Amino acid sequence: MTTDKKGNESTNNIKKINKKGIILTSILVISIIGASFIVWFLPSENIQNSGMSNMTISFLDPNDTLTSVNSQFLLLQNEVQDQINYAKANSVNETYISDVINVSIIQNNELMQTLLNGQPNQSLMPNYVELMNNLRDYSLYLQNVKNITSNSLNMSQDLKNLGNNSGLHQLSVL
Repeated sequence: MTTDKKGNESTNNIKKINKKGIILTSILVISIIGASFIVWFLPSENIQNSGMSNMTISFLDPNDTLTSVNSQFLLLQNEVQDQINYAKANSVNETYISDVINVSIIQNNELMQTLLNGQPNQSLMPNYVELMNNLRDYSLYLQNVKNITSNSLNMSQDLKNLGNNSGLHQLSVL
């Protein structure tokens, strides 16, 4: 009889250990799964952006996309022109104009991406192509300004020459 009690006690101990092991394993698995989902809830603004922000706007109507990109493009051109005029009139350091141009290049690329996602119909296609060509030309212009200002010994004089020689002008859109 003593062996039966010992046998029952050892099986009860094994069952208790198994229950504890299952509970502990379940808690660990749930914790790991829960921690992996926390990543989805963290705000993405805390992560440093290494390039494009992927902030393209999507519209259901291709005409709305065209209108929005066109108005944003005109605003971008005006702002860049204002900043270049400010840099011409004032002695600003190279990093100021470089930062302005770099941000403008990113914004211009985002406008191009938005336009690419616009899904125009046949009647809007010529306007999309024209605006895309203008965005591309403006991107080349911004690269030219960036190259001039980054290699410049006298940045304000080079910016004045850029305005005089390259025909610094607003691209006509639509």
